[in-house]
Amino acid sequence: MTTVDVAIVGAGIAGIKAATELHSKGLSTLLLEARDRIGGRLYTYHPPNSEYDYDIGACWFHATVSNPLFHNALQKKNVEYFFDENSAAVIGPEGPLTANVGPIVEEIKLYAQSRPGEDVNLKTACAEYLTRMGPTLSDEQKKWAPSLLRLAEIPNGMQWDMFSARLANPPYVGRDAFVSGGYKRVLESEIEGYPSESIWTETVVKKIEQTDSGYKITTETGDALYSKFVVVTIPQSVLKLSVEDPNAKGAITFVPDLPKSITDNFSKTHFCALGKVIYEYDEDFWPATEKFVVIPKPDESVSTSTSFPTSEYNKKLTEEEADKLEAFDFPVLAVNLKIVKNAPALMFLVPAPASHLLEENVEKYGPKLLEPIIAKLSGRKQTELPKPKLVFSTNWSSDPFSRGSVSGNAVGDVLVNEGLIEGVKGLRFAGEAYCYEGHTGAHGAYISGKREADFILKQLGY
Repeated sequence: MTTVDVAIVGAGIAGIKAATELHSKGLSTLLLEARDRIGGRLYTYHPPNSEYDYDIGACWFHATVSNPLFHNALQKKNVEYFFDENSAAVIGPEGPLTANVGPIVEEIKLYAQSRPGEDVNLKTACAEYLTRMGPTLSDEQKKWAPSLLRLAEIPNGMQWDMFSARLANPPYVGRDAFVSGGYKRVLESEIEGYPSESIWTETVVKKIEQTDSGYKITTETGDALYSKFVVVTIPQSVLKLSVEDPNAKGAITFVPDLPKSITDNFSKTHFCALGKVIYEYDEDFWPATEKFVVIPKPDESVSTSTSFPTSEYNKKLTEEEADKLEAFDFPVLAVNLKIVKNAPALMFLVPAPASHLLEENVEKYGPKLLEPIIAKLSGRKQTELPKPKLVFSTNWSSDPFSRGSVSGNAVGDVLVNEGLIEGVKGLRFAGEAYCYEGHTGAHGAYISGKREADFILKQLGY
């Protein structure tokens, strides 16, 4: 019978930090991971037939001034990084954006966060602002400010009529650095010294049951192990399955059920489908600009109405709708990997619903949705583009152990389910969704892992 002080479910960065912190104090721990690798949504992938590797999960150190993962790397000097803040081009369907609409966008964000009354979607808040401040704006500002505002779709991972205006634009918390050397090096550094025999991969937890002395954990194969404490670090999208779809792959049954202080907020927390697509070529042929901020076509409807119904969060397109979707119908962030990591490739961050199509079939939808953008930013005709050496997409939304890429905010949501921070006695929770500092970031997950390790150590008198 396997018995440990603490079992940690999920070997992402939150689980790794909790495990290593507890192990360093002499506690016996087990890291239980459903996949065949550690890291969770930190995943450095080396495609076959390529000499480069790519982070298809997190790829930046966000908020570097207060990011402990970044400062660990800074101290150890073992992870290459690049502050990709020196040059950016804003590209629209007509080419580079020349209108200065940045101050207008900042004012729309301020209005969206502070407007009175019930929460609305960002598109509605934008339309309200244009009605309110229209007399002070030029025609160019009215035309392009909403398109630039829609860049909020990228961190929110959704179309702007799907997500909360109030929570759409978090405050600035410091500079970001691209992890040129790959998050694999970060993981290796953080887990250094932790015993490999205490990491059980391909171990899918099915049930966590409270006992007189702690917890019994049962795996999908029927094996059981016992611990005094459990730290659950699975994504919020998977945790919610305990209520929403308990028979689904990856769902965990809790005995007793999770309290209402947690489950009542499940309907007020969501997960988004931000996708990532890599185009690698034999050589680069685009300008030496670090980032290309691609804005969509102007949406004239925001000037003719002040209220838009909120679309179903994370809804996939019908076949007919997918056929109509085109490049420049949605914003994209394109990162020039030639500059930040010396790979002749472009990395595209794409919100839903376009991300669903690209994850489903990038060979079919890439030429339609992304290659016109490559043509525009490189100054070539699409028919004159060289053939890519490889093209691949993330699959976080279809992965049963993630079911999306990162936490998101539907209209009326709470930012954090505080019941998960409070935990339930010895049943603890950590991850990018279960924290305020660093919320949605790898460093937030890391901080929350340490928070739960500290809680357990205090309970045990350390």
